[in-house]
Amino acid sequence: MSSKFIKIGVMLTTLWLLGGCRVPATPIDMIKPPLSEASKQRYDTSQELIKLLPDKAQLVAPLQGQEGHDISFGDMDGDGIDEAVVVYEDNKEAGKPLKAALFKQQNEEWKVVSEIQGFGYGLEYAGFLDLDHDGFNELALGWSLGEAGNGLDVYKLSQDKLKLFSKKAYHGELNLK
Repeated sequence: MSSKFIKIGVMLTTLWLLGGCRVPATPIDMIKPPLSEASKQRYDTSQELIKLLPDKAQLVAPLQGQEGHDISFGDMDGDGIDEAVVVYEDNKEAGKPLKAALFKQQNEEWKVVSEIQGFGYGLEYAGFLDLDHDGFNELALGWSLGEAGNGLDVYKLSQDKLKLFSKKAYHGELNLK
């Protein structure tokens, strides 16, 4: 009689181990909002750009700006096609310096056209704005400098290279409008 209970116990234990002990997800946990075509395209582009970064590079998300967007898009050269900027930490080098890579789409393929060395401890802001009102967007990068405040670098695109246009210190939240 006791061997019958042992066999039943072994079978139940085996079923429990093979079946897992996870509670099935509730329907509300499985419902997600649909992705718009623009969101899907942005996600696909982001994945493509990340693959072009150095191995072990980690994206640095800006603290200000659009939430959930580690990559900023904007047209710098006036051709109607957005360029993209990715700020990342290069883990291969000592000190993990921040870098920003500007990508441009050429013949349906993204390529790094310019790269700059960042400074500071983090990224406060990354975006494309026409700050000098010349009809072309500049790239604005706000760097966190710790207790020293923040620094804003503004870059223009000249012959597919980012050139420093202006540099200034600021405290608190950045207001570029």
